[in-house]
Amino acid sequence: MPDRTAAVRATCLVTTALMIAALTACGSSEPAPNDGRSTPRPFGNPTAVSEDVQITAAAEGFMKAWMLDPADVRSMCEQQTKAARPNFSDDGGTVEGCIAERKSLTERTPEPQRAPLRFTVDHVQDVKASRKHPAGKGVLATGQRDGDKPFRYALRLIKEDGQWRVEQREDVRSRYDHTADPVADVLWSMG
Repeated sequence: MPDRTAAVRATCLVTTALMIAALTACGSSEPAPNDGRSTPRPFGNPTAVSEDVQITAAAEGFMKAWMLDPADVRSMCEQQTKAARPNFSDDGGTVEGCIAERKSLTERTPEPQRAPLRFTVDHVQDVKASRKHPAGKGVLATGQRDGDKPFRYALRLIKEDGQWRVEQREDVRSRYDHTADPVADVLWSMG
């Protein structure tokens, strides 16, 4: 009669070998989703996911460029629509004209003792046209430094020249502290 221990050991070894082979066959050399090197993989409607990722990245890039000390004015201006740039009525909203108008932001002095500023962008949603702005996508950008109270901006983005750009930015202020998602209301009432 065969030894049961040897039979169990052999079965375990075969099972382990099969599992390793199956996992190796299913493995991938691509980085894991959201590890900082890749974007989330779409499920269902790939256009919707990639569009939300583009909108979020554009909003975060704009906020970082604007809030840096000193500000990255060129990047900030490039990420705004022509109509949102302060020089629109003068020269049609050129990037160079915007940079000239925003020169004072490049003169802000960094404060090395301050904690770094972090941003999160969420609540991506469709927003209706307002009196001054076309329909587009709205997001909530929240910034915070360690030890400071967070601050929030509602941003309206529209596609211009094939890129998502900021058309409207509004300080959410404390009157909306009671709600986690004030985006549509803020953009409608302020624009």
